[in-house]
Amino acid sequence: MWFGSIASARPKDPQKWLRLLGKAALAFVVVIVFGVAYNGLASLHYRAAYPPPGQFYVVDGYKMHLYCQGSGSPAVVMEGGIGANWLTWQKVQPPLAKVTRVCSYDRAGLGWSDPRPDEHDAVATASHLHQLLQQAGINGPLVLMGQSAGGLYVREYAAKYPQSVAGLILVDATPPESFERIPGTRTSAAERRKLERETFWQHLETVAGFSRILGDCRGNAPQGLSEYAGWFKAQACKPSFSAGSLPEFEDFEESGEEVAQAGPFGNLPILIISQDPARPKPGWSAQDIAANPIWNSLQESLKGLSTRSCRIIAKTSGHQIQLERPDVIVTAVEKMILELRSDAITPVACGTTAIL
Repeated sequence: MWFGSIASARPKDPQKWLRLLGKAALAFVVVIVFGVAYNGLASLHYRAAYPPPGQFYVVDGYKMHLYCQGSGSPAVVMEGGIGANWLTWQKVQPPLAKVTRVCSYDRAGLGWSDPRPDEHDAVATASHLHQLLQQAGINGPLVLMGQSAGGLYVREYAAKYPQSVAGLILVDATPPESFERIPGTRTSAAERRKLERETFWQHLETVAGFSRILGDCRGNAPQGLSEYAGWFKAQACKPSFSAGSLPEFEDFEESGEEVAQAGPFGNLPILIISQDPARPKPGWSAQDIAANPIWNSLQESLKGLSTRSCRIIAKTSGHQIQLERPDVIVTAVEKMILELRSDAITPVACGTTAIL
């Protein structure tokens, strides 16, 4: 009978099967050790081959990377969105460095900066940046430029250290009100747990070397940044970088709540550069396109942060204006810097909105 054949197939020597299981477990351990070593050595190789430009400073015991070019005052300091580092600004930083000193940097756990276990909200980020600039001897005046979530961070910085800030540039910056006004912006507890699980497994795959073995560590550079391809490859699949953006995302809504209390900023010059309202933000589905007018309205409302503010809409650009329309940013920021130096009564065309 059929159950008789199954019974006959049962292992007659349990010790033999235990030995086979032991060999399989040993083989698995060897593969893991090999993968970890392979990814670690490859990561070290590429990071040694492509050391980042700039300098390192120790802030609260953690190494942070700062990259400055050019000379002159005021200095422009740039904050990227969640998970972004100095590389995201390299279509903007070199041309602006011909006009003034321009600095990009890596927040904790991103790029070449050490991860740190404390908070990654706007208050903590502003404090870390302030300490970094103090270490580097960059005391102001500063023009702070923040893209996406970076807009929250620079607004918090301006509120905490107003004496050193000469102006703000908000590049399709996240308005705190978007968490309430745009459906689906807030992350539910279930979505947060799902993201944490996915990040955990992705991190394990990276550490174990599976991602590199499968060819997922090429670190392809965005169009127009091919000369930085080596640095993109050097940061790809770095174990500490693979989960570096999760703490920022988890503190994203808290950052919004903090910055909702920051400002207005009196007559501080503020330049708002927004994406084309016809382009949906990354990750928005077809159903979310209805949120575009809300985002556009919130961008317009940012002009209320100062009596000396203006807005520019970057025609055809999506959310990543610094990559898609860097010319708009460079031209507008150059004009702002020159006007600030001339001590003009109105460094920006107050209250206007232009399309470029």
